[in-house]
Amino acid sequence: MTSLELQPLLWPVDWAYASGMPQSEAHIKTHCSDFLVTEHLGYEPCGEGEHVYLDITKTDTNTDFLARNIAKLAGVPARQVNYSGLKDRRGITRQWFGVHLPGKAESVDPDWQLLQSPEVHLHQVIRHQRKLKTGVHQGNFFAIRLCNIKASDALEQKLAVISQQGAPNYFGDQRFGHHGGNLSLALSMMQGKRIKDRFKRGMALSSVRSYLFNQLLSQRVSDGSWLKAAVGERCIFSDGFSQFEACEPSALAGVQQRIDTGDLAPTGVMAGRVGNPLVTPASVYEAQVLAPWLPWIEALVEQDLTAQRRSLRLWPKDFSWQWCKGNVLELNFHLMRGSYATALVREIAHAEQPKS
Repeated sequence: MTSLELQPLLWPVDWAYASGMPQSEAHIKTHCSDFLVTEHLGYEPCGEGEHVYLDITKTDTNTDFLARNIAKLAGVPARQVNYSGLKDRRGITRQWFGVHLPGKAESVDPDWQLLQSPEVHLHQVIRHQRKLKTGVHQGNFFAIRLCNIKASDALEQKLAVISQQGAPNYFGDQRFGHHGGNLSLALSMMQGKRIKDRFKRGMALSSVRSYLFNQLLSQRVSDGSWLKAAVGERCIFSDGFSQFEACEPSALAGVQQRIDTGDLAPTGVMAGRVGNPLVTPASVYEAQVLAPWLPWIEALVEQDLTAQRRSLRLWPKDFSWQWCKGNVLELNFHLMRGSYATALVREIAHAEQPKS
């Protein structure tokens, strides 16, 4: 395969809706306080070690930008500052950052209070023995206010359906960059352009995998199979941490019952190298859906990316909603790591963001 075989990935794309195209219009992130996120790390730093954990609330601030500022303050390379997950820039988001300071005692730590600003609030500093790894957090709590949205029976029905079955677990538009810029960057990379920034390279490759996953999920939503188990289907538990082995024909009915009750969800492939793949109805279906993008899949394999599986269902735990004064709908829920709140919102309403 040569890079010339790669065709640009079309953008924008209108992925399929599970409960029909929403009829409601709304404004999202009108104010940063309309989009609150709190990261649930899932464990407590032990209080000692060569990794410094910073518990920070940021307002209208890019996660990677803040990480680079932390690196400058600590006098370390950017690669020594880590975070578990990217958080939305426009919003008020609380999350952990980790700084690796090998051989440095607390007495020579930088003055972390210098991070404080109108946009950054430092809650606590605590040491830990292990690096803060990407994707290690358990999930995020969201409180989102949709403004200028009108109540209706159809909207209430949509909210009820989401509370019962969840929503398609699409990657949000922010994964693809402004006007799909990350996808264009990925094409340039595959055609030989050198991208020095490690973060940008990673985001470009990730955007391609996310795009292909969304295409697969959209097709399964369209044909009604996104919550249906097939022979050879690989499912994931609703806690998001362990997967259910491929279904045998005799187990199909039992697996489907567990999907219906929310205990399991089918998965879709995050494209990459697959070792000794089994040929099953589920794998044949995926190959057929993704066939138009086979050159891109081969390009991802050449980048030494290994295939992974991702839940097709976004499952909002403790999902609730209430109407506030002035045509404001407030949503509260918890999502497992890797899921996008904007993917849930898009199923509810056409939500327009402020121009930035």
